Amino acid sequence: MEHFDLYTIKARLAPALIAVAPSIALLIAILDIKSFDASQVWATIGLVVVLFALSNVSREAGKKVQSRVYRDNDGWPTFDPLYYTDRTFSDEAKLKYLRFLSEKLGRPFPTMGNAVSEPLLARQFYNEAATWLREVTRDTKQFPIVYDENITYGYFRNLLGLKWISLVLNVSVVTICILVIFQYVPWFKDVAPSLPYVLAVSVIHGLYVIFGVTEARMKSASTRYARQLLLACETLNTKP
Repeated sequence: MEHFDLYTIKARLAPALIAVAPSIALLIAILDIKSFDASQVWATIGLVVVLFALSNVSREAGKKVQSRVYRDNDGWPTFDPLYYTDRTFSDEAKLKYLRFLSEKLGRPFPTMGNAVSEPLLARQFYNEAATWLREVTRDTKQFPIVYDENITYGYFRNLLGLKWISLVLNVSVVTICILVIFQYVPWFKDVAPSLPYVLAVSVIHGLYVIFGVTEARMKSASTRYARQLLLACETLNTKP
């Protein structure tokens, strides 16, 4: 069973929980949970299993988003700051990082002319550099900021992958609440007084998912992650 480390909790489980938040609110209202007794032990065990499953669903949804971005971008967008046209770093700092990465990869880095005349070969170098840096910065104690930015990027990537599922569940919950509140269906009449709170959760949730979960937010997180990865060259360059 997958270990629940900080990355799993914040970047995989949190997006999954946000995606189903209105559904959880509706379930709580229907069950009218006011106390914890032996009959709810199995429900708790089931919830833990569901959390693990949601974590994996979130991860797979995020990987699909990343694959699409990778395909559209001809590689990892996380290393756009190495491009000569990108102004995240000064030309001097960029050249220093390129020389360092070239030494570690054992191949020459693309010049400005190469990047223009052979963009695919230049992108290949950037992709290899990105992969190498991700592998050598996995020590979360030595590179805590890289780790934090990776979590943020993973959070927005995975949540973006779950966006449409989240909105479909949201609309379903809102529909059920309206049908019950206005007595269009003979279901759950005893919990109708609690359903306006579920509707409030759904409205807030819907606004966040529509306006807060966007590809622009994911790319912004990706850029910050890329910046910290490249800044890690400063630490790695001082190692014997």
